Amino acid sequence: MTLAASIALTDVLADAAIACDSAHPLEDKKVETSTLPLLNSIQYSGNISISTPEGFAYYALHPLDYADLVSKTELNEQRAFVVGVRSIGTTLSAIVTAKLRSQDIAAERITVRPAGHPYDRSCDFDFVQRERIAAALAAEAVFLICDEGPGRSGSSLLSVAEALERAGVPTSRIRILCSHSPDGRQLCGRDAERRWNRYRSAATGMTTRLPSDAGDFLGGGEWRRHLIATGQQWPGFWPQMERLSYLSGDGKSFLIFEGHGSYGAAARERSRALTAAEYIPEYVGQEQGFGRYRIPKTISAGADAALLETLAEYCAWRAREFRVSAADSSALEEMTRLNYERDFKTDLTDFHLPVEQPCICDSRMHPAYWVCSRAGKWLKLDAALHGDDHFFPGPCDIAWDLAGVIVEWNLSEAARDLFLSAYERCSGDCARRRVEAYETAYATFSLAWSAMAAASMDECEEQCRLLADRQRYRKWVDTRAARQDCKAMIATAGDSVNVDRNYEL
Repeated sequence: MTLAASIALTDVLADAAIACDSAHPLEDKKVETSTLPLLNSIQYSGNISISTPEGFAYYALHPLDYADLVSKTELNEQRAFVVGVRSIGTTLSAIVTAKLRSQDIAAERITVRPAGHPYDRSCDFDFVQRERIAAALAAEAVFLICDEGPGRSGSSLLSVAEALERAGVPTSRIRILCSHSPDGRQLCGRDAERRWNRYRSAATGMTTRLPSDAGDFLGGGEWRRHLIATGQQWPGFWPQMERLSYLSGDGKSFLIFEGHGSYGAAARERSRALTAAEYIPEYVGQEQGFGRYRIPKTISAGADAALLETLAEYCAWRAREFRVSAADSSALEEMTRLNYERDFKTDLTDFHLPVEQPCICDSRMHPAYWVCSRAGKWLKLDAALHGDDHFFPGPCDIAWDLAGVIVEWNLSEAARDLFLSAYERCSGDCARRRVEAYETAYATFSLAWSAMAAASMDECEEQCRLLADRQRYRKWVDTRAARQDCKAMIATAGDSVNVDRNYEL
């Protein structure tokens, strides 16, 4: 009863969402009457592991975008069989099915979870699912596959389409409903371009469910034009991975997607705390999952000792205020080893990332994300979103941000020493003995990220910027390794050196 009740509950909530989005919304009491018996019938005890639906949390995918897509998609059939790709496809398939039924199209749904390597997924239906597919095929249904994406490979959606074909469904009766139309040449799955082009697909495109005063689109790196000081080097960006953002209609606020509903709650609380501590531009809340930040009036200011102190204070504050109970660095260690070996053709022996100050890091410590207000206060941009999203590092030691400062600001040895001393003074945490490993992890991750982003780009200027970033990170790792070899030789020889206290940021 638990599974059946859970499916029924999802369907009731999807019906309510469709009704509330129409001209004749359901009364709250009616929804309550429908859902309470289902909730009471779900008998389960123990822990439930639920993955975060990335589209709802990170990519501004609104579930009702798929209802809009159904409205725009021409369907001549009177029956539909909907297949959702778990996990987010559970919600999307329920929304699509509810919308179809509201249009008097008989619809039913199932969900599947493709398995295997992310770039080469496979899908199989169980016996009951195959029987339902056969019945829908006999009734001349159209088969709709629902998922966000496609991702870098397209293999999850393709695996489901091909499984339907193996079950006897003609290609002409299969449609893929997704969030964007890919360039098949950029899909890295096996023979992905040819396979994708065999099927009809429809995409929601960017959501239209935006804050009421959303103005100019700031995606595609356009945010840099508004928020980064003139003449400052722009950071490279990966458009498929960036958060959706807009300028407000009056030009006074920056709107960035932080997560629908509960998925944006943690970012909202971090932004409030950062605003209270005066580390970021004023945060004034969320609308439609988008956080609103006042655009500060800034001046051009060079890096100096005061900024170095601010960076150290910020890291100490973050380690204290955004502390978590524990963090596992094993996946980060494995990622570093694999990427290091791939790029430098040598093993990282005895590599370990100690976790002594676990927290939600900033993970965007580049110079371009720091601006100076007219009052002379340094403010951090994009500070609340990246420490616990679906990319590395996830919750980890604050040494990740310390390493980010050292690498991104290209600190000299003397400047690095001053920075870490200032951090220790602010926090009481002596991070020197563990930060070197994090510098290697940070630079190696950033090197691989820049390479993957460049490979996905067609735009020449942006690709060149990303490839330059890749070379910068690679040079940093090479230089750091050379410095460590030099230090080891000096220590072995028993020599002593004088450290130049002048520094460069």
